[in-house]
Amino acid sequence: MKSLMHHEYVSIGSQNSSHRIILLHGWGADADDLLPVGKSIIHNSCFDFELISLAAPSFRPNDMGRQWYSLFPPDWNEAEIAVAKLLDTLNAFNKTKISLKKTVLLGFSQGGAMAIDAGLSLDLGLVISCSGYSHPNWDPTKNNPVLLSHGLQDDVVPVNASREILKRLGNEANVNNELHEYNCSHTIHPDFIDVIRLKIKELF
Repeated sequence: MKSLMHHEYVSIGSQNSSHRIILLHGWGADADDLLPVGKSIIHNSCFDFELISLAAPSFRPNDMGRQWYSLFPPDWNEAEIAVAKLLDTLNAFNKTKISLKKTVLLGFSQGGAMAIDAGLSLDLGLVISCSGYSHPNWDPTKNNPVLLSHGLQDDVVPVNASREILKRLGNEANVNNELHEYNCSHTIHPDFIDVIRLKIKELF
């Protein structure tokens, strides 16, 4: 794996890439977990995407799964530190040839919470949270387009978590904010990939 600032990451793409997708995996997973999702999004895209999948900086207790911060019990102070480190890394990517305005930040579950928190503090092209939630002290400062997805049968993070995010953002402020609910559990529904592709084509 490569590394930048506070994070190791996996990179797929060419030197001619004009756009970027950054993936943030869920609690207990690793940088490889969301690569199939990323590859599906960029397949036959009209843009040349670089795919970056970050690895959370710490390991869960007693196993090799990674975590952005402790969840059992939740350590919200650690979460704030994790978000600050992620912001450093995202800003470092912004200094490369692909700006954050041409970047999609996508997270799943705990990674979705990280994406929503960090992604609405920077000028990103699109922020996506799948089966995510908001941190207690979340204070969005940017009006970036946001896509949310959630399973109606999610018994890990209830669907109301995403509904509350959308309510907090307010559709009046940005008509590009959307929540897509699916008849599934704690996963990314395949139909949401098409939604992401269409939104990227629309925005970029």
